[in-house]
Amino acid sequence: MDRDAALADFDAARKEWEDAFARVPDSALAYLKPGDDYALGGLQVHVNWVLAHYRRVLEGILRARFEQIGPQDPTGAEAHALDGARRGLTPPQRRKSLEEMADLHAAVRTAVRQMPAADFKRKAQVVYAEGEDPYPTCAEDIVGWLREHYREHVEQSGDLIEEWRSSAKAAD
Repeated sequence: MDRDAALADFDAARKEWEDAFARVPDSALAYLKPGDDYALGGLQVHVNWVLAHYRRVLEGILRARFEQIGPQDPTGAEAHALDGARRGLTPPQRRKSLEEMADLHAAVRTAVRQMPAADFKRKAQVVYAEGEDPYPTCAEDIVGWLREHYREHVEQSGDLIEEWRSSAKAAD
C-alpha cells in the first residue's frame, strides 16, 4: 500500500474506533471483565499508549536517519499506561482522552509525512526493549499495526459492552 492510501486507511480505522468507543455508556467506562487487563474505558487509555509508543519510534527512526535505535519509551511509561487501562476512565476523562488520541494520531501522521515518500517502506533496526534483538521496522509497518490496532478494539469494545450489560443484569 502506498503512503497516501495507508494514511487514508489509518484515518478510517481511527474513525471506526471513535464510533465504537462513542457507544460505550459512561457508566461502563470502569467495567473490568474478570481476568482482563483493560477496562472498557481503559481500551482508550491503551489505544493512546500504543499511539504514543509508535510515535516515539517513528520520531526516533527519523532522528537517527534510519540507523539502529534503542528503546524510545520513558522508563515506567508502559506500566503507568497499563495501570490506567485497568482503571478505565471517568466520564470527564473520556473527552480528554479522545482529544489526546486526536493529537497523537496527528503526530503519527506528521512523522510519516516528514519522511520522503520513498522512505515509507525503508526499514530501520529498532530495539523495542532492553535486551531484545533489533526488529526491522518501517513507517508502513507502524501505520499498518496502528490501523489494525484500532480495528481490533472496535470488536472487543462491542463484546465488552455486552458483557457489562449481562453482568449488570445479573447483579440486579
